[in-house]
Amino acid sequence: MKFFTTAYVTWLDDGCCDVKYLDIWAKTACTYRPGQPVGESWFVDEYTVTLGLDTGGNLFSRAADALMRYQFYPPDVMQHTSDFGLWERWVQIGDRILQRVHVWQLWGKPLLDVLGLTEIADVVNEPRRVGFTYVTVAPHTAEGEWSAYLEWKEDDRVTLRIKSISRPRRGEPARNHAWMRKLQQRAHRRGLAYFQQLVLDKVG
Repeated sequence: MKFFTTAYVTWLDDGCCDVKYLDIWAKTACTYRPGQPVGESWFVDEYTVTLGLDTGGNLFSRAADALMRYQFYPPDVMQHTSDFGLWERWVQIGDRILQRVHVWQLWGKPLLDVLGLTEIADVVNEPRRVGFTYVTVAPHTAEGEWSAYLEWKEDDRVTLRIKSISRPRRGEPARNHAWMRKLQQRAHRRGLAYFQQLVLDKVG
């Protein structure tokens, strides 16, 4: 399979047993260190959006709870299983997230999925600022980090800042790179739109 891709793929799997991968890959190492030097081969994406004005804390509270439970990507893009999800709490440093990315679907059912693993490397939990950063772990078709930080500013704006630093995993065939990048950018756009709508629906 590595001739085609280094990714861990599954076919016709609804992800009901994904918790097992947290155990199977429990001792696998991270493939990226926050702050490490990156060159021209890396993609750096940054997005900042204003979710709205908040004079009483309701918007910030709702958005913080959604973010710190990693309710960011729509279910048709990705589903995930995590340590913090199993314990029904917010993210903590060292937690791992099993990501199931839906590549091909038919009538809303997954045909081909790619699995990836990430680990929480940083967490901020302050009265007016929350967020986290995760890094890739070996069973992941990319190397890098993803961070999301929410801030309730002094002018009452609630803003979300997303930053992604990544490149295809070493050994991933070059023919797949452009396609992987296209899927990544689409996931970013879909995630931002989904999160904004999710938070505004909760507030409304």
